[in-house]
Amino acid sequence: MPRPSAGTGAIVWADWIKAYELHFEQRCMVARPSVPDAFLEINQDAWLRSLSPNQSVVRIEDLNRPLAASTLELDDLRELLQRADDGDRDAEQAVGRFFEAWNERRDARPAFVAFFDEVQDELDDADWPHALRDRLGLGRLGCRPQPIALMRYSLEDVFKAQKQHQAANACALPTVLDGGMHKFFFPVPREHPYGATVHLAPDRADTLTAELVHCRIDYEPRHLYRIGEITRPSRLDDDQLREARDLHLYALQEACNRDDFGEALQGRT
Repeated sequence: MPRPSAGTGAIVWADWIKAYELHFEQRCMVARPSVPDAFLEINQDAWLRSLSPNQSVVRIEDLNRPLAASTLELDDLRELLQRADDGDRDAEQAVGRFFEAWNERRDARPAFVAFFDEVQDELDDADWPHALRDRLGLGRLGCRPQPIALMRYSLEDVFKAQKQHQAANACALPTVLDGGMHKFFFPVPREHPYGATVHLAPDRADTLTAELVHCRIDYEPRHLYRIGEITRPSRLDDDQLREARDLHLYALQEACNRDDFGEALQGRT
């Protein structure tokens, strides 16, 4: 960790930011053949060990970089996928090359996912990209138009990847150390079985949607469930986010019978 700011004798926010960025680069954004700390013995207190391989999970991926690398636009990819589904061999091969190139550029950071059956209402929404973005607490998405891929796969695929990479474990509770620092993440008490996303609709922040992280898998065309676009930011402004985080905290305290967990933001400056 960087030394504390000169003369203070204590760690300040800037020191924490530098230390966290170093941790994230070295321990989360590891190369494809490597395993992040989340799935090594150092993190075993946060491991999830009793998950069914038949459980289906979903994850939103930003398609900007894969599309730019392939020189495709979102509509081009949509057409290519349709042709492949219709049995066009050339299109199938082109889709395969798209996924190979995408996997080649992805690192091995922990993947945040939710359970498919828990977010079915959002998937049935006509505006599913924004509905699901809000349910999963992905407040960083939408500052600019953003093509996305909704990936769906079983935990069996994750367990196979775990064996391939020889990781000590496949899935874990999300912690503040597993993703980039942002104001939408919220940790959970030890008593909670999974992580819990912060719903971005201000009056629904007490909806505790289960969340976990798993080790890297190579994406295959069969994992691509839908493609779409997020075109607008979430409705939360800073004051609303403070209220939403407090509502989320109270829901966690009640669910886990832990009145001593966390501290409300209301009234703080």
